Amino acid sequence: MNEESPKPLDAEALALFARKGREGGPDIPQAGLANGVKVRRIMQLTRDLGPKPFSELRILDLGCGEGVYAIEAGLRGAEVVAVDARSQRMDEGRACAERHGLDKVRFLQQDVRQLTRERLGRFDVVYFLGLLYHLDETELLPALENVHDLCGHLLLIDTLISLDAPDAFEWRGQRYVGQRCREHGDTDPPEVRRGRLLRSIDSTFAFRLSRESLLAALHRVGFTSVCECHVPFEPGKARDRITLAACKGSPVRLSTYPWVNDRTEAEIERELGD
Repeated sequence: MNEESPKPLDAEALALFARKGREGGPDIPQAGLANGVKVRRIMQLTRDLGPKPFSELRILDLGCGEGVYAIEAGLRGAEVVAVDARSQRMDEGRACAERHGLDKVRFLQQDVRQLTRERLGRFDVVYFLGLLYHLDETELLPALENVHDLCGHLLLIDTLISLDAPDAFEWRGQRYVGQRCREHGDTDPPEVRRGRLLRSIDSTFAFRLSRESLLAALHRVGFTSVCECHVPFEPGKARDRITLAACKGSPVRLSTYPWVNDRTEAEIERELGD
């Protein structure tokens, strides 16, 4: 069988993935079986933009939950390290991988904010899906810097963004706008916070970046190309949720327009404005 021949999964696995996201209640978009279009998009991007065939890829899946992306990539032969700070859903994914003989899929309970390349090595592809919008303003940029360090070629992000951006913060002299959103009550104890599976594991607030601020942040931490994905289609995707593919390469230098070489984006804007 080639990597695009679907592999049979047992009934327990199919039931696990059919209820994915339903913990959040009936108002969660693209929950349950609707996750299929989300997984399809990420697998297609991995196949189209990844530097190698699936069978040669090393993939990091951050905030993996029950591990549907990790398992789908593992069924295609990829080596996957799936990470989550909570064990509840991840234990089910680990059991699923073991039942289906996915020896190259490994589950690790760890806070993604504490991962380092020194510990895990570098990955051809990093999945950062449904997680970025649970980080607060003090964590966002350090997390993206760390992910850039872990990523060898391709970062795939699926995240909520702020469309009106009423709030702002500064990081290393740069201003970022978005919206501060509550994750937990001020006095909620740690065990209550950990028990809310679709929220931050500990932060009282999270910060949703605007599209422009997220693109700027990815550029500033070192990604050379960032593209927004619209195909494969995702019926039912919220207006304030986007999928980005960020590539880690070397900046080009032009012969035809040498004036742009070695200039910052702000300098280029000023030149064009003049």
